[in-house]
Amino acid sequence: MMEEKTFSSFEVISENVIIKRIDKSLLSYGEIRIPNYLRDFFYFHEMEKHDRWDIRISYNQDDYYGVLYLDDYKKLRGKLRWGKDLTRELGNAAAKYIFDRYDGTHGEESVPLLRLKKLSRTEFIAEVLFPQEIMACRKRGPFERPDERFENDPETRLEVLKVHGLDCWICGFNYESSYGELGKGLIQVHYKGKDAESEISLTDDFIPLCGNCHAMVHMMEDSGAGIKELRDYVRFRQEIRKTKK
Repeated sequence: MMEEKTFSSFEVISENVIIKRIDKSLLSYGEIRIPNYLRDFFYFHEMEKHDRWDIRISYNQDDYYGVLYLDDYKKLRGKLRWGKDLTRELGNAAAKYIFDRYDGTHGEESVPLLRLKKLSRTEFIAEVLFPQEIMACRKRGPFERPDERFENDPETRLEVLKVHGLDCWICGFNYESSYGELGKGLIQVHYKGKDAESEISLTDDFIPLCGNCHAMVHMMEDSGAGIKELRDYVRFRQEIRKTKK
């Protein structure tokens, strides 16, 4: 498996993706203190002393706005802050997992994760991953195909979604954007690697799929067709439908 770099409440997944454990401070103040090891991720080395960069954060198909700034220029330490509207949305999704930990309702392992994907210096996509639901929502053996043991392994599911996010790789469908609370953890994971005995890559060997596309992928694999061909076909039909509106 690919190894992610783990630092305190952050995980560095790639040069464009980080994971932040959601905590009370994030939900209460709508900000993240950026540690020194992530300052290059946010381009703090390009900031002037009094710069405040306006940023756009896409979450659940809506756009929200915030700022990146340095509050300690000499040490290049800064914060990412956003408005009350995004704080409210994140709170609606995650607050019960954070605050209920103290009365024993939810354990430490259920703490939601904020996945932040960088598109540019000032554009980000945010998603909330719910480990408890992701790891629980899976098919249990016996499995009909050897690759199902990878697709349904709870820890593998969580790690794959940290890397790839929650959108279906083929059609773009997002369960939580469409179904809200009911859609948590329902996105499926497909193993597209060929050699189960070789080293497995979370980046290259897995993709997230909705239930419909996952069924189509396995049906087409039996006929020798490829995943990319299915994706191109679905995206082409989506574009055709747009022109008819």
